[in-house]
Amino acid sequence: MFRFRDKTVYIISPERWGTMKVSKHHYALELAERNCRVFFIEPPDLSLKGILVSPCTDHPLISIVRYKPVFRGKRFLPHAVYRFLLKRQVKLLVSKISQKPDVVWCFHGYLFENLKWFGAPVNIYFAADQFFYDEVPPEIGSSLLTLAVSDTIYQRIKKRYDNVIQINHGLQSQFVKSAEEFLSGGLPLKSNAGLVAGYTGNLRMQALDREIMMQVIKDNPDVKFIFWGSFKKTELNLGGMQDQGADEFIDFLERCPNVELRGVVNSAALQKQMKEADLFWLCWKLGVDVLWDGSNSHKILEYLSTGKPVISHHVSSYKGTDYLNMMPSMENKDFPFFFKSILHAIRSGESIEVIQNRLRFAVDNSYSSQVDRIEGMIANREI
Repeated sequence: MFRFRDKTVYIISPERWGTMKVSKHHYALELAERNCRVFFIEPPDLSLKGILVSPCTDHPLISIVRYKPVFRGKRFLPHAVYRFLLKRQVKLLVSKISQKPDVVWCFHGYLFENLKWFGAPVNIYFAADQFFYDEVPPEIGSSLLTLAVSDTIYQRIKKRYDNVIQINHGLQSQFVKSAEEFLSGGLPLKSNAGLVAGYTGNLRMQALDREIMMQVIKDNPDVKFIFWGSFKKTELNLGGMQDQGADEFIDFLERCPNVELRGVVNSAALQKQMKEADLFWLCWKLGVDVLWDGSNSHKILEYLSTGKPVISHHVSSYKGTDYLNMMPSMENKDFPFFFKSILHAIRSGESIEVIQNRLRFAVDNSYSSQVDRIEGMIANREI
């Protein structure tokens, strides 16, 4: 049976390595913990010369691969020429890394087109985000296994390819440990007259429903809002907006007396500081952009791992569950009223069973558990 043990794994990421980490980074760390040699291939960087492979300070078995593409202007090239140059790029990367892959795990669509060019026995495409284009990434066609983190992403892929399975986001080890401690040693909920609402994530990302979020903050002056995550323009290893709207939103948050911006903190510090919150929230614009359909988010599992209640926009992948207090539809105009109504319920207290259900669900979706599941999926495909 296939196992992620002592393997050489290339992870192809649309985001660079940095302080803020999402699924691409956490899977790399989990694989390294299983004694896999991981090469984390960052998106192309025009400022470089050639290919640079450097050690990662977060784990000795992870190397960061940065490279300048051998060509530009994809849309202006004949497809045959483009494929020839792309194959050359892959050959150069494999040669520079100097260790042939056992597994290519791709999170970055529309980049290398055919994962088989890397020569790995196992190719995985992981759809952690919605797609930029109407056509799904061609890399899926060369994958043994495709994983989709939401119902809507799964349905888009399923229209074209059969090698897709839906899987939730993962939860990193610090949060898993905390959730397990809550389950075994006592409930995490505390009673506050003035509640603390927490939010984690990039505050410059396009998905945020800024107008609604500002209204919620203004409508609840007795609630303290703590934000963890990128808001400075120098902290955007995961990308983000640097337009006037994002600047005005950050300026509003900095001026609000009931808002505290903590900025970027590492995973261990974040897990500890999140215990200060009584609830968490998530409010994205839905239906305005295919990239931001709100059907799932990795931060939800982190929220649930605290056992605290979560107030959110409509998250279709959680429909039919009681893990979230979410809007019944994709329309956010009533979110401020909805937020207040849930605050009233929170102050009245929650059942132990509801809290424990959140914790158990979070633990069951650890990155370790997800890798175990993926091993089984690969084995079932009889590679």
